[in-house]
Amino acid sequence: MNHEQIIEKALVNYDLFQVAESPPEYLPLVAKLQERLGSDKPFANVDVLFIQHHLASFIGNLNAMKASGLSPDRTWFIDIPYSTSTEVVDKLGDLDFFKHQMTDLFDEPLSNYNHAQAQRVASLMKALEEREDPCPLLVIDDGAYFVRYLNGLKDHDPDRLHHYAGTSVVEQTTRGHRYLCNEALEVISRCNLSVISIAKCRTKKIFEGPFVGAAVPRALRRAVGDARLTSAKHLAIIGSGVVGEATIRELSRICPDTKIDVVDTDPFTREKASRFSKNCEGVPHLCNNKEYDIIFGCTGYNSFHLEQRKLLADNAILASGSSAAIEFNRTGFIELADKYVDDEIEVINRQETISQGIHAAIHLRHENGKRFSFLNAGFPVNFDGRLESLPSTMIQATHGLLFKAGVQSLKQKGAGINTIDPDEDNWIFNMAVSELAAAPELG
Repeated sequence: MNHEQIIEKALVNYDLFQVAESPPEYLPLVAKLQERLGSDKPFANVDVLFIQHHLASFIGNLNAMKASGLSPDRTWFIDIPYSTSTEVVDKLGDLDFFKHQMTDLFDEPLSNYNHAQAQRVASLMKALEEREDPCPLLVIDDGAYFVRYLNGLKDHDPDRLHHYAGTSVVEQTTRGHRYLCNEALEVISRCNLSVISIAKCRTKKIFEGPFVGAAVPRALRRAVGDARLTSAKHLAIIGSGVVGEATIRELSRICPDTKIDVVDTDPFTREKASRFSKNCEGVPHLCNNKEYDIIFGCTGYNSFHLEQRKLLADNAILASGSSAAIEFNRTGFIELADKYVDDEIEVINRQETISQGIHAAIHLRHENGKRFSFLNAGFPVNFDGRLESLPSTMIQATHGLLFKAGVQSLKQKGAGINTIDPDEDNWIFNMAVSELAAAPELG
C-alpha cells in the first residue's frame, strides 16, 4: 500500500486504536530520531521554554530530549490550559523538572482566554529573564505566544528585548505561522530570532491533519451522544482545509443522511467539498434561510460573528476544530451577555459553568428565548480533558517534527523564518507511515 492507502485504512480503523491511558516513557519515532544523533547532545547547555499541550505524548518527547542533553534545571513550561492534563504536570515533577519553572494551572471557562494566557506568559517570562547564568534560549511554541510577548515588549518596554537576542524558536500551528509572517517580522529581525515553522510541512498536513480532523466529530459525539448528532437537520463546517476536510469525511460517515453545508471562500474548495457525499454542499457563507443545529469551525480565524447567532436553531452547538478560542469569538459573546442586565442575551447557569472548569459547555440564551452552546468552552473539542487526544501512533510524528526542528533552529544562523528541512520532514513522514502500517490495528 502507498502512504495514502495506509492513512485511509487507519482512518477507517480509527476506533480500533487506543488512546494512551498513561504517559508513555518514549515514542518510537522520536527515539529513532534521537538514535540518529548518536553521541550528539544538541540540547546541552541550552535553556528551553516549552509552550505546549501538556498531554501524554509530551513525556516521550521530553525523555528523548533529556537523552540529547536537555537539563531539567534549564527547562521552563507554559501549558496550553485547555489541553493540560494534571497527570502529565505531576509526571514532569517525577522527571525532576521544577514546579517553580512552570505556570500555575488555569481552569476558568468564562474568562478572557487570550488576555489570561498573555498574562501567564508574561509572568513566567519575567522569571526566565531573571535566571542565573543564562544559556542560549530555545522556545518550542504552539500559537506564537512567545513572539506575541516580544511584540508587546517592543511597544511598551523595549529595553528588555535584549534578554531574547538570538533566541531559537520552533512554531507548530498554522495560527502561529500566520502571526509570525504577518505581524512579527520586525521583532524577529530586531531580536535576531532563528525561527523554524513546521506548520506547513508535509508531515503536519498529510499525516497529522487527517487524524486531527477525524478526532473532532468523534469528540463531539462523546460529548453529546449519537442521538443528538444524528438528529441534527442542518450541519455546517466552516473551513475545508486539511482538518476541515477530514471532519467532513467523518461526519459524512457518522451522519450519512444529514445535510452538510461546507463554507469556504475558495470556489475550487467548495466544489471539491460537494463531492464528499450527496448531502454535502459547498457554499460561500452560512445560508440565511437555514437554522443550523451544529456548526464546526475549522479555519483558525474568527469565522462566526455575533450577528450570525440568528442563523442558529434552538439548542444549537458551536464546536471548534482549530486552536485557542478565536473560531467563534466566544469572548465577544460572553462580553455581550455581560454588557446589559436587561438585554436578551445571557449566560445560563453561570456559577455552575464556572465550577465545571475549562471544559464546561457554555450555554447562552438569546433572542426569543432560543439557546445555543459553546462545546468545550469554545476551545478545540478534540482537547476535551482526556490524557491524550490522539493515539500515540498518530501523534508521535508531530513530536518528531518538534524535536528535529529544535535541533535545526539551534544550528540556524541569522534572523528569519524557515521551514523544517524537507529531507528531515520526508524522513519523519516515511517513518510515521511505516510505524502506522505496522500497527496491529491495521491487521
